[in-house]
Amino acid sequence: MIRKRHLAGLLAVGMLPMTAQSVPPYEPAAPVPAPRYAPLPLLGSTPQLGEIDWRQANEAVGQFARGHIDVLRWEGENPVTGQEEAAPEGALVSSAQALRLALSSRPDLLATSAMSRAERAHADIATATFSRDVLRAWVSAVAAEAALENAGRAYGAAETGAELAARMTRVGNWAQDRLLNEQLSLKDAGVSLIAARQEATRAREALVKVTGLWGEAVHFTLPASLPALPADAAEGSGLEAQALSRHPLLSLAQQEAERTRRAQGANAQARWKELGAEAVEQVLGHLADDVAVLSRPPATAAVIDLRRAALGNGAPHAFGTIADAERLAVSVRSQVREAYVNYRIAHDLAAQALRRKDMQVARREEVLLRYNGMLKSTWDLLDAARERLAAETAATLALRDFWLAHVNLQAVLAGADYPGADAVAQAAGSKAAGGH
Repeated sequence: MIRKRHLAGLLAVGMLPMTAQSVPPYEPAAPVPAPRYAPLPLLGSTPQLGEIDWRQANEAVGQFARGHIDVLRWEGENPVTGQEEAAPEGALVSSAQALRLALSSRPDLLATSAMSRAERAHADIATATFSRDVLRAWVSAVAAEAALENAGRAYGAAETGAELAARMTRVGNWAQDRLLNEQLSLKDAGVSLIAARQEATRAREALVKVTGLWGEAVHFTLPASLPALPADAAEGSGLEAQALSRHPLLSLAQQEAERTRRAQGANAQARWKELGAEAVEQVLGHLADDVAVLSRPPATAAVIDLRRAALGNGAPHAFGTIADAERLAVSVRSQVREAYVNYRIAHDLAAQALRRKDMQVARREEVLLRYNGMLKSTWDLLDAARERLAAETAATLALRDFWLAHVNLQAVLAGADYPGADAVAQAAGSKAAGGH
C-alpha cells in the first residue's frame, strides 16, 4: 500500500518519465521551459578617496548602533524592489526516488524469466553498476547545490566587506590600497561563486540524464544537505567473502571451473601448470634483473607443446576456464580491499573536516560575542564569517567524497567493478584578506 501511494504521488507531480509528457522527448515541438540563468556578479567602479563629505556620511551612519556594519545589515533586510523573483520549487527528489526514476527509464536493464543464468548474472551486474552511477550522480548534485549555497553566502560576506571599505574610502577614512584588497577579495569570491554555479549545473544535468527527466520535470529540488556522516565506519572483516558469495558471475565461473577440474583430474592440472611454468621461464629466463625486465618486457607468448604435454587439444580451454574463475575471484577480492580502504580514508577525512567546521563555528560565535562587547572589529567578524563558510564548504565536499566512496563499496559488494578512488576534496578557500 505504501509503495502504491508513493507511485501515485510521483505520477501526480509528473516525475515518472513515461507520464511526465504526452509526447516523447525527441519531439522538437514539445513545449519546454527556457533554461534558467542568473546574471553573474560583476565588480563595480572604484570609489575615490574623500568623494563624499565625511560629516554627511557619518551623520547617516550615526543613526545605527554599530555604524557601517548595521547600515549594511539593514540594507540586506530591506532589498531594493524590482529584483527577479525566485523560480518556483519543483518536487523533492530523494536518492530512492532518483533510483526509481532512473530504473523506470531503462527497460533494457529489466531481466526476464526467459533469460539463462549467465544472462541474468550480466543483467544483475549491469543494474548494480547503473544504480551506483545514479546514486553517485545524486550525491554529487546534492553536494554541489550545498556548495553553491555556501559560495553565495561567501560572496555576500565579501560584498559586505567591499561595500564597507568603499564607504570608508569615500569619506576619506581609508586609502585606496586597502579598498582594492577588499575588492580583489570580492572578485575572487565572485569567481568562486561562478565556478560553484557551473559545477551545480553540471552535477544537476548529470542527474537529469541518468534519471531520464525532461521538460518541466527537470526543475526538481534536492535535499539541502547529504545524510550525516555515520559515527563509526563499517568494519572490513568478512567483506571479501561477502563479495565472493554475492557476485552474480563468480558462482557460475566457480561451478564451471569445478566441473572442469573433476573432468581433467588433479594430475592433468598439475602437469599443465608445470609445462606453463617451463614455457614462461623460456621467455623470461634471459632477463637477469629489474632493469633488463623493464627494458625488454616479453614480446611473444609462452608456448606449450601439446604433443609433448599429451593432454589433448581441449586442455587449453579447460584449464583456461579454471584460470578465468580464479582471476575473477582475485579481482573481486582486490577491488573490495581497495574500495574499503578508500571508504575508510573518506570517512576519516570527512570526520576531520566536520570537526574543523565545528571549531570554526565556535570561533565565529566567540568573535561575535567579543564584537558585541566592542572588543573585536567589524573586520574580525567578517574574517570569522569567511573562514566559517570555507570550513563548511570543505566539510560538504568531504561528506560528498565519503558517500561517493560508500556507494562505490556497496556496488563492489553487489558485483559491479570498482571505478577507482575519487580525487580527495581539498579545503575550500583560504583566509581572505581582511583589509584590517
